[in-house]
Amino acid sequence: MVAAVVVAGCLPPPPSPAPLTPITSGVTHAVATRQFALVDTSRSTPAYGGYPGAASRQLPTTVWYPSDGGGPFPLVVFVHGYGSTPAGYATLLRRIASAGYVVAGATYPLLSGQPAGPTDTVGWADLFPDTWFVTSQVLARSASGDPGIGGLIDPNRIAVAGHSDGAAIAFGDGYVPGRLDARVRAVVAYAADLQYYGPYQPNQRPILHFLSDQDAYNPYGDAIGWDRGVLQQPKTVVSLWNASHDGPFVQPSDAHDEIVARVTIGFLDATLKAHPEGLLFAGWYVADHPSIGAME
Repeated sequence: MVAAVVVAGCLPPPPSPAPLTPITSGVTHAVATRQFALVDTSRSTPAYGGYPGAASRQLPTTVWYPSDGGGPFPLVVFVHGYGSTPAGYATLLRRIASAGYVVAGATYPLLSGQPAGPTDTVGWADLFPDTWFVTSQVLARSASGDPGIGGLIDPNRIAVAGHSDGAAIAFGDGYVPGRLDARVRAVVAYAADLQYYGPYQPNQRPILHFLSDQDAYNPYGDAIGWDRGVLQQPKTVVSLWNASHDGPFVQPSDAHDEIVARVTIGFLDATLKAHPEGLLFAGWYVADHPSIGAME
């Protein structure tokens, strides 16, 4: 997946999303889950190792959603990392949903280790249309009156988020020509050095990027240097001190768990609910905990 990254100047960016009117924020909701056995019959799963491949792509998807009324709510599509599934991030994803979001996380073929792997090389390019497919399918179920999420999603308020390899997929979904989904308004990237996943095309969609200074896979100096020198506004970058690659995003007991949740929700409130004070308040929280992280 290593590739030279340049700003994509030869293709026009997608149109900027229309401005949003504010919707309710600051409410803590009860959360329920819904399981969907999504299958894309239009594309195949490649062979890997002893696995012969398949004529379709299985994308079992868990949706966390507010279950106590209200809405419609914004949609956050979440992409897991290498050798993982959405279940590994359930505490964080449930926390986001409790703040008034529908959160959809699929298990990606091969990247997850199901039905073979894990691998983040074989079938890598398929993971981007997988993300488009999951987004479309969850929106369709909301529009069609599904017993759980029927009518709960506002299709004009969509973000994509991901961790590690999932962050690279989310980044492509937001900023890379040929991989971009114009429905996406904002991107949240957890623990990835984004410079290797271009060509990057700035297009006024805001991004929130978390970096861990003890990340064993993404040297902090290289990653933060690229963010400061290349990543364009609107951007929010959070550095987590004494933090690992996985812990802040998958372990509720991790010291950085609260900063990750608060800043993520504040960013989503600002970009999807049109409440810029959400990110401001989250920044104050980070500033009050300088031994744990810093935001810029």
